[in-house]
Amino acid sequence: MPPEGSGLPEPAASTRSARRALRAELDLCFAADGTGRSYIKRQFAAYPFHVCRALYQDPEQPGLATLYVQSCSGGIYEDDQLTTTLAVEAGARVHVSTQAATVVHSMPSSHASQRVSLACGDGAYVEFLPDPQILFPRSRFRSEIDIRLGEKSVAVVSDAFLTHDPNGGSDVFDAYFNEIAVKDAGGELLAVDRLKVRGESFRKAAPGTFGSFKAQATMIVAGRDLAASPIVAGLKRLGSDGATLGVSELPHDAGLIVRVLAADGCALERMMHETWSNVRLALMGAPPRRRRK
Repeated sequence: MPPEGSGLPEPAASTRSARRALRAELDLCFAADGTGRSYIKRQFAAYPFHVCRALYQDPEQPGLATLYVQSCSGGIYEDDQLTTTLAVEAGARVHVSTQAATVVHSMPSSHASQRVSLACGDGAYVEFLPDPQILFPRSRFRSEIDIRLGEKSVAVVSDAFLTHDPNGGSDVFDAYFNEIAVKDAGGELLAVDRLKVRGESFRKAAPGTFGSFKAQATMIVAGRDLAASPIVAGLKRLGSDGATLGVSELPHDAGLIVRVLAADGCALERMMHETWSNVRLALMGAPPRRRRK
């Protein structure tokens, strides 16, 4: 159900088409073998989710498993409820992304939602970096990400969106709600970030909101007692045409948060890659290789 004040309507039967709304789940568990190589230990994927084998793309991190989560549908539609559960066992190192940005279609009467639960075992390193949601006119979307940290584990998580009118006009989405929560292994809340945007305020480009920017991303680098100051200093030196960022530390020594604003999807992708590269370099000693999608 939409949280109070989220700006999203209660679920209702769609009047747009006879398409059946999805209640879909993706459940993945990763573990590390005796050599330190991470692998998919368990998987369950219901339509529209699809996963292939894990890839190993970084010579500097030969044991880090990369997985692209694919979608067999044409995007996210009204009343869809998508759930992703990622369990990363102790010592495993994983990068999870998507094959491309995801279209969130127009919704005449209700909304769509996604929930992601990420459980990090002791000493695990996890990157959950999906490509952005593309919000079509009159779309309403709610995203929730729950991160649970084990002892000395790190989770690098992003959530992003951009707006697009396929008719070439200036129509925008109706409402977008995002929440990223960071908790310890026992479920105690350490930090939470919420973002609520209405299309009408987004369109006005009012000072103090998004200005002229059309794309936004949040990245959380979650970990207890991280050496955050050097990471923050490196990120503040970043610069990219058409994009800007702000970074600050989370409460309770839970890590740091980065907010990116960009003129369009291309500028957003460039800045997010630079941000991710700097974070990976600081945490693991080498930047990631460019990935082909």
